[in-house]
Formats: sequence, C-alpha cells, structure tokens
Amino acid sequence: MRVALVHFPKTGGTSLHDFLVDKFPPKAVCPERIRSFERFTREELQQFDYFSAHMDFARLSLLPGPLYTITVLREPKARILSLYYFWRAHSWRIIEARNLTGPRRAKELGLLEFLKHRSDGIPSDVDNYYARSLLGRHWSGPRGEIVVSDEDALRLAMRNLLTIDTIGFTEDMAGLFQQVTRRLGVEMPAEMPWARSSKNQVNLPDMEAVEREQITPEIDAQLNKLTRLDRVIYENAKRMFVQQSFV
Repeated sequence: MRVALVHFPKTGGTSLHDFLVDKFPPKAVCPERIRSFERFTREELQQFDYFSAHMDFARLSLLPGPLYTITVLREPKARILSLYYFWRAHSWRIIEARNLTGPRRAKELGLLEFLKHRSDGIPSDVDNYYARSLLGRHWSGPRGEIVVSDEDALRLAMRNLLTIDTIGFTEDMAGLFQQVTRRLGVEMPAEMPWARSSKNQVNLPDMEAVEREQITPEIDAQLNKLTRLDRVIYENAKRMFVQQSFV
C-alpha cells in the first residue's frame, strides 16, 4: 500500500512518521521531507511507497496513487504556541550555523511581537496555516495570504481535507495510531512514541529551556485572528471524526 503523511508542523506528525517509516524498505521511502516533489519526475515518484512531508494539498496531488493518506490536526492556537516555543528554544549556535529565519525571529521577539510579524515568511507558518495548506499554493498570494473570501476558503479547505483517508488529532494520538495500524495491518507500538515532545526537547542538542509568557488579552486576540479559519476547520473535522468513530 502506498502511504502519504500530510504533516502539519507541531501536531505530533513526527512521532507518526518515525513509526511508519520503519514499515517500509529504505529505497521505498521518498527522501523529500519538506514539499519539493517537483524535483522528481513522475517515474521517480512511482518508485516510492511512502511519502511524508510538510506538503500542501497541491503537492499532495502530485503524488502517484492510489494513496492511503493521513494527516494530524491540533487545536490551532496550541499549535502556534508550540511552534513559537520550539523555535525559541533553538540555540543561537544552531540558528546562525543553519541560518534559521523562524527560530531567529522567535528568539529575538516576544510572543506578541512575533505573532504580529508580517515578513520573513513567518505569516505562512502561523496565519491560518491549515486553511492555506489545504487550499494549496494556487490560492495564496506572494506572501502566503489567502486570496479568496473566508467563506470560499473554508468551503474549499474542508472539501480537500475530507479527501484525506484518516484525520487524527494530537489530543488523541492513541486513537490515530489505532486507525492507522488497523488500516495497514501492523501492530500498535508497545509504547506511544513522542519524537518532539516538549518533555524531552531540552535534552536535544542545541535546544534550550524557555519560559512561557502569560497569555494576555492582546495576545489571545492576535491568536484568534491568526486562527479564525483554522479553528472552524479543526472543530468541523473533530465533529466529523467523532461521528465517524461510532459508525
């Protein structure tokens, strides 16, 4: 079975990837982990049975089928906060060595200033990320802004989301693993893996402990603005997931 994991950052997708990748021979695993599937020919892509990347819906459409597709959603405001503190925890050494723009801005800026930052590609990672990813690049402007109305964006994003076979949630990773292992006919892991958990993050090389800021009304208002579409997508998907789980 050919499998594609549509990995939204800071949702627990790395844990699922690390579990799934061992189920395939190394030569059957596509090495692309970001989104640049255009660098492969159609014939080269057909040699792979497992794809896992921070891809949008347009890139997913490039992959040869038939595919069993999986994604993981997390409460949108929690996802943004997790991304910010993950980036902020990077050491200056690794930021400078790898020229990491997102971590550099998170290191330099307080939470509110970071959320308001409108350059360096940051909006593409935090501003209604689910909606833009599900719409695909054809519906985004040069800075990642959505170029259709909120109503149309939600309609198109939900339509595309519901073409994905298994939609899981960070808040119920055990349930997601049960769905995926049942579909693939493999055993559940003896212990749930958490590859990038904040509990062990400070033990990773070039990662530092960070203090979390209090969520002020102004910060919360900015988070609400940046997730106005994603929260609708998340809640709709969650309702549908619960309904389907009882069918």
